[in-house]
Amino acid sequence: MIIEKSPVTYQENKNDELITARTIQLGLLPKARHFNRFFKQHFIIDIPLNTVSGDFYWVGEKHNLKYLVVGDCTGHGSSAALLSVLAINLFEYVIMNKGIKKIFKVLEAVDKRFIESFKDAEGGTFDNPWIDLSIICIDEAKEKVYFSSANRKLLYIDSDQNTTVYKGNKYPIGGWQITNQRDFKTQVINYKSGDQLYLGSDGFQDQIGGPNQKKYKSKKLHAFISAHAKQDLKAQKQALINEFYNWKKDAIQTDDICIVGIQL
Repeated sequence: MIIEKSPVTYQENKNDELITARTIQLGLLPKARHFNRFFKQHFIIDIPLNTVSGDFYWVGEKHNLKYLVVGDCTGHGSSAALLSVLAINLFEYVIMNKGIKKIFKVLEAVDKRFIESFKDAEGGTFDNPWIDLSIICIDEAKEKVYFSSANRKLLYIDSDQNTTVYKGNKYPIGGWQITNQRDFKTQVINYKSGDQLYLGSDGFQDQIGGPNQKKYKSKKLHAFISAHAKQDLKAQKQALINEFYNWKKDAIQTDDICIVGIQL
């Protein structure tokens, strides 16, 4: 008896390739053991829109300083995922290999190399992908957090439950045509043990949902995190995931989701 097999469709092949690509992408991202070595508690919420993600995170330690980067590359899917691989490698090179300490100089170096990656050497033209991201540097000896960003914010909640939102620079990494004069500023935060901070992409806050099918918005997200800040970070993660899906319900996910929370 001959058993006829259904032909494998292009979509099935594409899905298999994306699943394999996601496995590779996860292999490039820091593992839980790296975060456990650096921070008392942490959580990572990483929900891709199309299997692979343009959102990424990176941690490293150099010169007795701890670095954390959370970024959001242009678009989503495979093209954005490739940009995230480039971004991870750039931060690894600039911080770990070149040994640049100050985070505003880190962003300047990453920005320059990112733009150069898309320059047409012969024609002098550029493609213009970009990355929105936040970077922090933790100096435990001085109990200071240094924060800089490219078009993203930092949510900071101290051990007394006081909440502060730090706004970053209003231009991205890359996207050369957006502004020619880039001046990445650094903000300094004095911290105490037990303080918590949160970095992320705009995917959660831009998700359409709720009774009126509107965006969730960053103010609502910050308020939700603040309301749950007394819980340990594992419980906070689950609360955020539940909130996301309760808000989205049957609506289509609109973007990659990434939020990283840490306790100092």
